[in-house]
Amino acid sequence: MQGLTLIGSGWHPYLFRAEIKALTGPLEVIHPRVVYIPHTDSAIRRLSRAALLDQVLSSAGRIWLHSSITDGELAQHIAEWAGSNLPEGSFAVRARNLGTGIDGLSRSAIEADVGAQVMSEANPVDLESPEHEIVVVLAGQDDGPIHRDSMNFIGPKVVWGLRESAWQRESYAGRAPTERPFFRPVSLDARQARLLISLAHRAGVESATVVDPFCGTGGIAIEAALQGMEALASDLDGRMVEGTRQNLDWAGVSASVEECAVADVASVWGQRSGCVFVFDPPYGRSSWKSDDGLELFLTALSAAHQIDSNGAVCTMLPAGPEALSQNPEHDYQVMGRPWSELDGLIRERGWVPVLRTPVKVHRSLARMVVVCHPAD
Repeated sequence: MQGLTLIGSGWHPYLFRAEIKALTGPLEVIHPRVVYIPHTDSAIRRLSRAALLDQVLSSAGRIWLHSSITDGELAQHIAEWAGSNLPEGSFAVRARNLGTGIDGLSRSAIEADVGAQVMSEANPVDLESPEHEIVVVLAGQDDGPIHRDSMNFIGPKVVWGLRESAWQRESYAGRAPTERPFFRPVSLDARQARLLISLAHRAGVESATVVDPFCGTGGIAIEAALQGMEALASDLDGRMVEGTRQNLDWAGVSASVEECAVADVASVWGQRSGCVFVFDPPYGRSSWKSDDGLELFLTALSAAHQIDSNGAVCTMLPAGPEALSQNPEHDYQVMGRPWSELDGLIRERGWVPVLRTPVKVHRSLARMVVVCHPAD
């Protein structure tokens, strides 16, 4: 089966890979920011949800650089591939670096060499509006990653392929929290909201409904509704409920929004199927150790289990800044408790953590992204 080569964001390579796996299933990792999956219609559809996906390439080729190679030699490899994979029509070659790129290889030289070798009467070069784009990715070592990654870099690689026209990268222009009519400083960024929704998916499971019991200014509900998912949002603070409704109207989407405590959401929404529970629980920005916050989180887990015990949970929990640098095996603090203690409390409520990794907020605060699946 023909496959798709996916190029991910450098913001958090580990979460890029986790997001693609959650959306599409098993994958082959070529580079921390490059993965390969089977090409199916459902994969393309699910990839439209991805927040950390930069490019999708079809009919791709690849080469591991165990020794040096010149621009011309690489161009010859790509030209030979194009002879079998480039359809008739105009084309352009776009080369890019990942991380530090690859020493000795020039993007501009590769673009010129490939173009010169591939161009023909059937395939003229058109740099402005080509019918096809040959994308060449020079995948080197990370240039100072923001977040630690569990995958070691094992040498430079070059991948290339046709830009997949059936997939379009999501634009977040105009969707920043500060651009919404109702804004609060704790509002979740649109891309992060979409990422949390994606991570809650499971391959082979169709999730149709997003439940957010701490909706705040409505960022998660907006991103869910924009994907065509049903959004069920609630908050104890009536100002947040009205603000969320205002922001949904501004975004041109609809969702069910209710004012209620997290302990009551199961009675409000009732038992359902096909749910994912995605939320950013409230906490003080200057203080991430709060028994009240922990109790709210655990109550949300219990309510989620009542609504759909076969669903999935994705959340961001406040953690100490040391979580960004510690070994993932260390028992670091999350919500003011050792992770081992919090893990046990989560399991007591019917969920099993399957992913946890920190993301940076600022110098004194990190958030732990946690994904949970049913315990049964």
